[in-house]
Amino acid sequence: MSTNEDFTVIPLKFVESDESGHQLLVKENASKVTCKQKPIGRTLYVLNVPPYATKKSLQLAFSAAGNVERVALQERPSSKESASIDEMASNLFKFKVAYIVFEESASLKKLLKSKKINALNADGKLLTGVPKWIQTYKKRVPDPVALQKEIDEYMQSYDETMEQKKIEESAKNESEDGWVTISTKNSNAFSQKESVVKKLEKKLNNDSSTKELKNFYTFQIREAKKNDIISLRKKYDRDLQKMEQIKKTKRFKPY
Repeated sequence: MSTNEDFTVIPLKFVESDESGHQLLVKENASKVTCKQKPIGRTLYVLNVPPYATKKSLQLAFSAAGNVERVALQERPSSKESASIDEMASNLFKFKVAYIVFEESASLKKLLKSKKINALNADGKLLTGVPKWIQTYKKRVPDPVALQKEIDEYMQSYDETMEQKKIEESAKNESEDGWVTISTKNSNAFSQKESVVKKLEKKLNNDSSTKELKNFYTFQIREAKKNDIISLRKKYDRDLQKMEQIKKTKRFKPY
């Protein structure tokens, strides 16, 4: 178990111009059991990390001793120094525990010897107080243009998916003669083969011609009467000719 004598105190300023700062407790993370996330000789164990510190700002601060490979933040120290790193959520505003992994072990030794690191906000990009609240609020408000684009893309994808489902459902229920079996799923859909539609249209045209009304108009009645008279006259002439032929073939015998 670590004691206060095992740690080295390193002052941490927010900016270089600050006359006073925060104090970090650091020591080399040593363990008999190897942990890939905490390589022996290159990992620095840091306590009392302020709530506003981020991975990027800590990487910038400790880069004064050498290149930093990665920074991991935890809500509390691991039960064992060799335990894997269980990183905390970035939105938790509380004091943290950090593991700083340097690229070279010489950087860690240099830091423990010099006891100096860069200011936490050396690049001026770390926000705190009201500016941070404003930034957090703006991130929560979606961009209307981007939001509308996302909605349009989603609706387009949804419509295409539903259309494909309708086509597949129609093809599944379609019989050989082109009719579709109506079910609860496709009760509002109607589909039929083109060849069957043409046959139906032809049948309707034939039916309409056979069902045409006759002797409905005046000119139709007039023409019908004229045709009837002509037909009767022709029949009368044919009958006269037959009578003449009968008279010629038979002899007249009054007694």
